[in-house]
Amino acid sequence: MEEQTPRRRRRPKPRKKSRWPLIAVLAAILVLLALIVYLLFSILGGRQSPAPQVSPVPAAASTPVPDATEIPEAYVIATLAPKLEIDPNAGALITPTPAPQEPGVAIPGWGSMTIPAGVTEVQTSMQNPAANEGWYYLTFQLRMKDTGEVLFTTGLIPPGQYCNKVTLTRALEPGEYPAIIHVQPYRISDQSPTNNADMETVLIVK
Repeated sequence: MEEQTPRRRRRPKPRKKSRWPLIAVLAAILVLLALIVYLLFSILGGRQSPAPQVSPVPAAASTPVPDATEIPEAYVIATLAPKLEIDPNAGALITPTPAPQEPGVAIPGWGSMTIPAGVTEVQTSMQNPAANEGWYYLTFQLRMKDTGEVLFTTGLIPPGQYCNKVTLTRALEPGEYPAIIHVQPYRISDQSPTNNADMETVLIVK
């Protein structure tokens, strides 16, 4: 038998892929996009309302403006001047009542004062003059001129009244002592102090 030499099988050549299907798909997509764009423009264009037609408005009959020389002065005043009204503060003259002026203080004077020796309760006759009525109380204080020692101080004495008795801080020996009577006025309205006075006197103790 003859030896059969093996035949080599030819490999099949690979087939080239066709590009036509891909091109067809792209073309279809482009056509679809163009159709969508066309439809959108058609819809949007149809929604736009046409511009309204404006009908001509008949011109109003103009009122002739009178010449400035023909306008009465009373008409000008009535139309241009502001409306005047009675001022709510108008009325009869009101004169404010002036505040009463504070008068001066009436202060009594003493040439000397006599008191008994060896006692502390003594009679006095220190007066707030009636001229101070409605205006001032008075207080009285007796002190030694040389040492400033206070012998007594009264309370408020109303106008027209007297301080009839005082209590000394100590009993005094007989003799004559230079002394000061300090008078302090207070306003009756609020009991505030005003100008005071110091008067020299001689305290006679016997």
